[in-house]
Amino acid sequence: MPGQFVHVAASEELTLRRPFSVAGVPRERSLDLLVELRGKGTRTLAEQAEGSSVSVMGPLGNWFSPPREGATAILVAGGIGVAGLRYLAEEFVHDGRPVLLLVGARTREGLLDGLMPRPNGGITLELSTDDGSTGTAGTVCELLASHLERVENPARVYACGPPAMLKEAAAVALRHGLPCEVLLEEIMACGTGACRGCVVNTKHGYKTVCSDGPVFDAAELLFEGGPYA
Repeated sequence: MPGQFVHVAASEELTLRRPFSVAGVPRERSLDLLVELRGKGTRTLAEQAEGSSVSVMGPLGNWFSPPREGATAILVAGGIGVAGLRYLAEEFVHDGRPVLLLVGARTREGLLDGLMPRPNGGITLELSTDDGSTGTAGTVCELLASHLERVENPARVYACGPPAMLKEAAAVALRHGLPCEVLLEEIMACGTGACRGCVVNTKHGYKTVCSDGPVFDAAELLFEGGPYA
């Protein structure tokens, strides 16, 4: 389901698995994953030869809630956050729901809008870059705020990206009285909630991103004092 993730063993030499959002399901028993090269695990995975086998555990975690009938789905993706929202966007397009895609990055080179569904009669795509090199100059949350100032139909906001971006997107959506779900990305040692290494603070106490999430109601998260807690 959109929002869920899989836990991948990049190689037999690396003890900890790496979590990746399900970025698409092109056919039965097949997954699209978007891998950003950050460290040894992702580089080892990227260096695997085509046709190689890797151990994959999943799907894991919860998933996004659908918007109410007739409401517009507003998807806000920052940088690699496109990975967490791509499958959701595809499902909404398949269902014929009205969708507004807002994709942002610091620079034009960081934009991953090409991985999202193409604009058509029911889907609108807008871009922003912090340096103004493509699309609207400013953050994707500023772009979201400008849209919500003039939104007339009911809407539901979905966001995925860096912690600071999620905090701002949640604040913008809640300030306008709109429901908002955020997909949190954390380092997950076990993927099942057993190790408690990926906890975040909520109004109902600490929750594990891997088993209680990774999708959370933004109104339930306590963002003070750290990335999410």
